[in-house]
Amino acid sequence: MDAASSSFALENVPSHHPDGDAASQTLQPLDALAAQSRNLAKWRSVVVDGRIVPSYVLIGPRTGRVPIRLALLGGTRGSDLLSTISIVKVLLALFGYPLADPGRTSQTGPDFDTSFWKDSSDPAIHFFEQELAADKLDGMIAVRANEPIAGFQIRVSSRVIATEVLWHLLELPQKLLPLANEPIQVVPHTENAKHSFANLGHLCPRPFSLIIQTPKSAPSENQISAIAFSVKQFLLHYRSLVRQAERM
Repeated sequence: MDAASSSFALENVPSHHPDGDAASQTLQPLDALAAQSRNLAKWRSVVVDGRIVPSYVLIGPRTGRVPIRLALLGGTRGSDLLSTISIVKVLLALFGYPLADPGRTSQTGPDFDTSFWKDSSDPAIHFFEQELAADKLDGMIAVRANEPIAGFQIRVSSRVIATEVLWHLLELPQKLLPLANEPIQVVPHTENAKHSFANLGHLCPRPFSLIIQTPKSAPSENQISAIAFSVKQFLLHYRSLVRQAERM
């Protein structure tokens, strides 16, 4: 990807939109970059309330190694624009779904924590069930901003990733946000959460799931920056972990 084009597009992602369709406006710089880049492309889309909701894929350099395939989801709650902005800014080496659950005009959207894996008729739920199952992902990263929590927190299904990767990336976020009492929380796949979008234990290969959460008490720009730093640092440390495993 052309560095100048990438920098221009991402620097021009606005932090908020007082009028109009905020989520669609937030995606415009990403659409412009995809139109001219050899590496970034629009991926599959879903239609919700007559509106086309896109996703994106960034094709990384060909190194001869098996590529790491990660999905990054934002906007899993219709009102969470900050997570959508964060993903637009850090769409690197990922399948990107900046706006997973678009706002509905006629009804309340589905709950991504309770509506998956039970034959839902909602188009967004059906779309993501197919995406998560068909893409044979190594993992899924979701981000949620403006959460009713005391501090920055990452919830993950893998204890190995928690120990070997996540504890290394708290240095930068804690300069921007307070940390939760339990900033890294291991949440294994359980029966109680079997209908959550993050419950991927039944898929093959078995991908990890990770949810980055920021507190609503923090300034919006700090939340966005903390998410961006966390995703970039996660990619760095996760790739290192994968390389170590390949050498064993």
